[in-house]
Amino acid sequence: METAIALADTLHAALTAAGYRHRLAPADMVEKLDRDIQGLREQGSLSESLYAEYSESFTFSPPAEVPEPRTLVAVAWPSPAVKVRFHLDSDPLEAVIPPTYVSSVGRARCLEIMQSVLGEAGYGVARARVPDKLLAATTGLARYGRNNLAFVPGMGTFARLDVFCTDADLGAVEPEIKGSLRMSSCPPCRNCHHHCPTGCIPYDGTVIDATRCLTLLNENEGEWPDWLDPRAHHTLVGCMRCQEMCPADRYYLRKEAVVAEFDRSETGIILQNLPPERLPETVQSKLRELDLEGYSTVLGRNLRALQRAQVPGASD
Repeated sequence: METAIALADTLHAALTAAGYRHRLAPADMVEKLDRDIQGLREQGSLSESLYAEYSESFTFSPPAEVPEPRTLVAVAWPSPAVKVRFHLDSDPLEAVIPPTYVSSVGRARCLEIMQSVLGEAGYGVARARVPDKLLAATTGLARYGRNNLAFVPGMGTFARLDVFCTDADLGAVEPEIKGSLRMSSCPPCRNCHHHCPTGCIPYDGTVIDATRCLTLLNENEGEWPDWLDPRAHHTLVGCMRCQEMCPADRYYLRKEAVVAEFDRSETGIILQNLPPERLPETVQSKLRELDLEGYSTVLGRNLRALQRAQVPGASD
C-alpha cells in the first residue's frame, strides 16, 4: 500500500503542477455507474433514443492498452470558450465554440503526464469511456448544476472532463456519497431554467430533457424542429445560455479569443456540410485542430442559422 500511495502522490503532484484536477476511483465502480444509468432509464428520465445514440459513452469496455484496469482517474482541466472567424458573402462572422469542444491537446498532455508517471513504473494507462460527469460528481471532482453540466471548483463549467484507467493499484476506494450530487447553490436558483432557449431545463427535478437541448440539435444532422425559435442560435455548436446566466460561473466568464479563421473559399466549403473525407486537406486540418472535424456535416447548417439569428426580424 505504501507503494500505491507513493505512486498516487507522484501522479497527483504531476497533474496538479500542469493545471489538472483529478480524483481516483476503483475500476469496479463502473458497475455502480451503470446501475445509476439504468435507474434513469427505468424512471424514464433518460430517453431510449438518447441512450442508444451515446451507448458507447455509457458502457465501459476496458481498452486494449489496459485489459485489466484497477483504477479510474477522473480528470478536469480549464476549457474556455473561443471564437472562429468565417468570411461569408456579406460581413465576416465570428462564431463562438463553447467550452469542452476544443479538448484534444489538453487530453493528450494529460495522457502524456500519466504515462510519464505510471508508464515508467511499469503500468499501462489509457483513456476510458465511462459516464465522465457521473463519475466526476460521484468522486467529488465536480458537482452537477440544475442544467446537468458539471461544475468544477476553480473552473466552473468552463472545464473539460475526461477519464483514464490504469492497471496500477493507486489505493482508490469507492467514495461514500453524502447528500446530493448537485451544487448547493442550485435549489434556490433557477436562472438556467428561465434562460434556456429550448425549455429543456426543469423548474424542479435534476434531469434535463436532453432531446430538446440546443446542444443535441446543433450536433446532429437534420432540419431544425418547428418549435425551435430561430433567435435561439448563438454558437457554432453546442449552447452557452445556461452557463452565461449561472451565478456559479460568474468568476469564470471570459471574452472569447479568435483562435482560427476561414477565408471566403474555405467558408464556402464548410457551408456545403461535407463529410470529413470530402474536405480539402487545408479545411480538414483546421477543423481537426479545433476538434470539429466530426461535426463537418452540420457546421454549414449551423453557420447559416447563426447568421440569420443575428439579423433583426429574421427567421428560419
